[in-house]
Amino acid sequence: AGWLAAVVVPSAVAYLLRRREALVNLAFVPWVVLLSLLSQWRWVLAVQGWCALGALGLIAWGARESRAERINLGFAGFALSVFSFYISSLTDKLGRSASLIGLGLLFLAGGWLLERSRRRLLARLGGDQR
Repeated sequence: AGWLAAVVVPSAVAYLLRRREALVNLAFVPWVVLLSLLSQWRWVLAVQGWCALGALGLIAWGARESRAERINLGFAGFALSVFSFYISSLTDKLGRSASLIGLGLLFLAGGWLLERSRRRLLARLGGDQR
């Protein structure tokens, strides 16, 4: 029942609504299946990396179809993946003050780089930059 709800039903709805464009949705089916397996095995780093890869796929899908909301959501997902990696992996290895300084630098530099990349991509597509 879980696979039916997670894979088959959304794929069928995508095909009914989008026909040929639903092939992109079908490309994400293996991504969903592997994410489910990785989370069951509790491989935290692999799940975070796989989610970051999925966010990049969402950005590419949004760029392909000139959809600003998919691009924005992809960038937000990528930022959350990097943030969760930092919190779960690097915070334990650093001291409290070093991890807070690193987190501030991550927010400043990483946020600036992601926002600059997002704006550049949206400007190239002619989308609005919200």
